[in-house]
Amino acid sequence: MRAALIALAAAVLVAAGAALPAYWIGDGHGAARVQQEWDRDIATRAIEAAGKTEEARTEERSHANDITQATDKFNAARAPAAADSATRIADAERLQRAAESRAAGYRAMSEAGEAERHRLAGHAARLDEDLAAGRLVAESLRAELVDRDQRIELLADVIRADGALLGRASDDGAGQR
Repeated sequence: MRAALIALAAAVLVAAGAALPAYWIGDGHGAARVQQEWDRDIATRAIEAAGKTEEARTEERSHANDITQATDKFNAARAPAAADSATRIADAERLQRAAESRAAGYRAMSEAGEAERHRLAGHAARLDEDLAAGRLVAESLRAELVDRDQRIELLADVIRADGALLGRASDDGAGQR
C-alpha cells in the first residue's frame, strides 16, 4: 500500500509539474489581454477628452464673437445717436437764446408802454423762457433715453450670449449624468 501511495503522490507531483507551465502561459496571456483592454480604454478616454476640449474652445470662441458683435453694435449705434442728440440740444439752446432775445425785446416794449403792457410782456417772457428751458430738458432727457436703450440692448445681447454659452454647457452636463 505504501508503494501505491508513493506512486500516487509521484503521479500528482508529475501532473502538477506538467500543469504549471500551462498556468504560467495562461496567466501571461490573460495579463496581456487585460493590458490591451486597459490601453484601449485609456486611448478612447483621451480621444473623448480632446474632443470635449475642442468643443469647449469652439464654444468660447463663439461666445467671444457674440460679445464682440454686441459691443460693436452698441458702439456703432452710439455715434449717430450722439450726433442726433447734440443737434437736438444745440437747437434747444438756440431756441433758448432766441427766447432770451425776445424776452429782452418784450422788456424793452414794456418799458415804453403802460404798466399793463409791462406786466403782460414780463409774463410772456417768462412763458417763453420756460418753454425754451422745458425743450432743453426734454431733449436732454431724450438723449439719456436713447443712451439707456442702447445700453439695455448691449446688456440683452450679452445676456443672450451668456445664456447661449450656459445652455450649451448645461446640455453637455445633462448628457453626462
